[in-house]
Amino acid sequence: MASLTLDKVRKTFGSVEVLKEINLTIEDGEFLVLVGPSGCGKSTLLNLIAGLETSSDGEIRIGDRVINNVHPKDRNIAMVFQSYALYPNMTVRKNITFGLEIRGVSASERDKAVDDVAHLLQIENLLDRKPSQLSGGQRQRVAMGRALVRNPDIFLFDEPLSNLDAKLRVDMRTEIKKLHHRLGSTIVYVTHDQIEAMTLASRIAVMKGGILQQFDTPQHIYEKPNNMFVAGFIGSPSMNFIEAKLVDDNGRIAVTFDNNGQKVVLPLVADSPESYKSWVGKDVVFGIRPEGLTHKRTGSDQPGSQYVNFDAKVEVIEPTGADTMTVINLGGKEIVARVRPDRATNPGEMMTFSADMNQISLFDPTTELRI
Repeated sequence: MASLTLDKVRKTFGSVEVLKEINLTIEDGEFLVLVGPSGCGKSTLLNLIAGLETSSDGEIRIGDRVINNVHPKDRNIAMVFQSYALYPNMTVRKNITFGLEIRGVSASERDKAVDDVAHLLQIENLLDRKPSQLSGGQRQRVAMGRALVRNPDIFLFDEPLSNLDAKLRVDMRTEIKKLHHRLGSTIVYVTHDQIEAMTLASRIAVMKGGILQQFDTPQHIYEKPNNMFVAGFIGSPSMNFIEAKLVDDNGRIAVTFDNNGQKVVLPLVADSPESYKSWVGKDVVFGIRPEGLTHKRTGSDQPGSQYVNFDAKVEVIEPTGADTMTVINLGGKEIVARVRPDRATNPGEMMTFSADMNQISLFDPTTELRI
């Protein structure tokens, strides 16, 4: 396995700049997920690493080796495609070993390699079948086996689960994560599904419009998003945003906004960032995730509590089993609170909610950057 470095990588198609100076360093054995909406440039970036496209500028290195001008077959990279790309006239065994055969690997070595991979992926009983006789999940395992048998420096996955149903996607996510733990392999994985990104990645690169928005661990991106795009893209349901103002409330900084003619004041916790002080008296965007906004919590009435209570009318409830997503109107916006089912109320009724002020984010309304 090996590390991967992208240094000021750019890609243009004619006058259109698809990737704008991407800088990433992936350590040996890391699982990097490139995530973002359609058209953000993540698949183009993967193709640059694979050698299927050439960069317009910048440097791509595997370990210490610059690979910009290295032919794809000489990069020692294995790619798993969204469409599986299996040969329909070949058996599973032949699909897995075909690349080794082309490279002149002996029959005995090929047999050992396919047996090892088949055992790892639990597809021993499929080796003599054709792709048309396999389910979607089985085809994906075969595609992974074909990549694994090469023992590459880096694995590239291009939205490999997007053709699978919801249950199978969850199962295959688990299998891919187990595989990474067993092999300690370096993986670059492209998806538009932020749940896949959060569950699989060692680190996530969030992209938008060809620009890297944030590159960090899943938890840090979730808790400390760099900007409103990242905050809204990562998390399901996404973060709630309310236009508000920072004020001095009896010597304590607070978020305040109007709610149907009533003033809501939410004091910040005592150890809030020092940078907030310079925003007192200014407009901000107040962000809070649904789990930070829930039914009235025990102890929330105590002085110094991190929870602040307020009343709001329930507009809609969406039971999900473990939680009841509760839609309320707050600050002129429909926002979502995550409520325990036994504490949920009916639409049209008033309810007391608790905001966890340890779980908030504040953004500059002009630049949309985190304050």
